[in-house]
Amino acid sequence: MEKKKIRFGIFGLSRGNNLIGSIQNSGAEVAALCDYRPAAVAACKKEWFKDRDIPTFSDFEEFIKADFDVVLLANYFCEHAKYAIKSMRAGKHVLSETLPNITMAEGVALCRVKEETGMVYSLLENYPYFKSNLERKKLFEEGVLGNLIYAEGEYPHPMSKNEMNNLAPGERHWRNWTPRTYYSTHALAPLIYMTGAMPTKVSAMASYQPEIAEGTALRTGDAAAVIMCQTDTNAIFRVIGWACYACHGSRYRLCGTRGCAETNPTTHELRIQYNPWTRPEGVEKNVVEYKAEWPDNELGKLADNSGHDGGDFWAIYFFVKAMEAGEEPFFNVYRATTIASVAILAWRSILNDNKCYDVPDFRKEEDRKKYENDNISPYPDENYCVNIPCSSQPYAPSEEDIENARRFWQNADYLHE
Repeated sequence: MEKKKIRFGIFGLSRGNNLIGSIQNSGAEVAALCDYRPAAVAACKKEWFKDRDIPTFSDFEEFIKADFDVVLLANYFCEHAKYAIKSMRAGKHVLSETLPNITMAEGVALCRVKEETGMVYSLLENYPYFKSNLERKKLFEEGVLGNLIYAEGEYPHPMSKNEMNNLAPGERHWRNWTPRTYYSTHALAPLIYMTGAMPTKVSAMASYQPEIAEGTALRTGDAAAVIMCQTDTNAIFRVIGWACYACHGSRYRLCGTRGCAETNPTTHELRIQYNPWTRPEGVEKNVVEYKAEWPDNELGKLADNSGHDGGDFWAIYFFVKAMEAGEEPFFNVYRATTIASVAILAWRSILNDNKCYDVPDFRKEEDRKKYENDNISPYPDENYCVNIPCSSQPYAPSEEDIENARRFWQNADYLHE
């Protein structure tokens, strides 16, 4: 008897459209689409569903009633929690494409609703699954690096003013109001995945350089934020999320009591370094460099045809296989909300003289009680009101900046979320 495929409904067809191939290549299928923009729905159907009639929706409340198993949330960055909660209460599992919650109270609610409903919740974070990160995870688990002392995750993503305006079409668009610590999953999640260590304390500092926002509707003058975490294994993480300095890319480093694993920025090969007295038996050199390969050649071919250097495929593949096996995915609701707590509390650290905060463990009811009514958010309501700033120092775009952005939006043709 043929195994029943896991069926996805996709909410948000800009990013969601890019993940359909990985869903299908993972042995699952797409059963419903939802987006409020008719052009986005039409483009998705034309690309992927020429040969079959797939149900489409412009209203989430109707979409969630359709016949499928998992909601893939690919909607606005700052709006995932409320839709995840609605989805789980409607009997759907959830795969969330960005930060799961942007307030601490939402993190508490996500954990409680997941437990109440028994639904599976997972963060769809793709950067842990780069070739080099999968190899670093293997090396760490084999013990050749020793116990973790220090790790770095860095995600610089500089943008020209036109690129920024294209990706943030509108003065209230979430990208224009996102503090630099909030977009940190690409930097932090790989460190957690590779080492299994979890943050327990967090503090942060920002670099205020407002020239990076000229000509845009950005509401922050910060170019970068550096997050420092103590972990439950007594190691230290240094994390830099969405930062505006050269050059675009991602960088990761694991430093243990026996060795260090990082990527050579010139050759892009994995570099393993040892001290002479910690070099493993059989290894002749203190520095070893080699090209990382996929753990499975056939699956690697599918990954090579997906986005984000193969990470899109593996993130969905491992989720689908966990679902099929009846297991919790790695980035379950507790790890996901911990990652969000680091982002949120790191920003509060910056706004409060770099204060150190304890990272809550939302498996514990006493930690949930502390934050269940904490609705502080940097994202504006319909009147542009916020209860916490998104810039480390007072900043607002000038009239000239806004006019430049508006001229760009009037002439742009985009389908961005």
